Amino acid sequence: MVGAAEDTDFREWLRPRWIGGLLNLLAVAAAGGAYMLSAEAGISHGGRRILLLALGAALTGVVVLCGALKQIRDARRIRGAAQIAVDAEEALGTALNGAFAPITSYLGEMGDASGRSSRATIAGKLRQAVVEAAVLLTAPDARSAFYRADSHRTRLTREAYAGRSTLPRDEFVRGTDDGDVVLDLVDRGDLVYIEDTDADPLVIPSTEGDYRTVIAVAVTAGAQRLGMLTVDATDVGELSQIDVELVRVLANLLGSGLVQAT
Repeated sequence: MVGAAEDTDFREWLRPRWIGGLLNLLAVAAAGGAYMLSAEAGISHGGRRILLLALGAALTGVVVLCGALKQIRDARRIRGAAQIAVDAEEALGTALNGAFAPITSYLGEMGDASGRSSRATIAGKLRQAVVEAAVLLTAPDARSAFYRADSHRTRLTREAYAGRSTLPRDEFVRGTDDGDVVLDLVDRGDLVYIEDTDADPLVIPSTEGDYRTVIAVAVTAGAQRLGMLTVDATDVGELSQIDVELVRVLANLLGSGLVQAT
């Protein structure tokens, strides 16, 4: 137990970032001192020469010790970084499984459902599972919403929402600047990624400063245009191209489920 405690104390002593610089500095200083002492010993005699050689050997030992300590420290840091990577990979796998499991389950139920009412109930669960997955798998403060398109594609109405406590806007209507933009996006079956909403005059958050980056993807099933899936976050660039592809996949899954409910 004492040995384990001492080893823990030793590892803690090696942990600070400045320790690496100190070890390098000591190694350089010791190597320089050993060189100077060996040079002085070469022109000395008797006891003085022996003393200088002994001191030079001691400084050489310090150089070796500093190098060994630095190797131990670097090896521990590499193992630590590797463990962090493993933990992050496991966490990502858990998050993906947790996010996609209910979606795939609802898609399976949709295929087996016989009545229109039953399919509509499952579709509601699917919509909620998709927006929750979009929040879970993107930014820490993300918010996601699904907007259903009406039959004439003149209006998008919010049907599901997850994430931050502030509600997304209720609807987009054709004939308004932002309504025309997003309804055209749905018509084209397209997507948009805006890294900074302040730099895009067509994006007007319903509450000023509510979000600074946004992804919007049309939810489609073949030629059918069903609506739009959005994800936004509060900081500029908090959503990335990786998030764009993820939201696209979620929108496709949602579209394949919703078209079975109609």
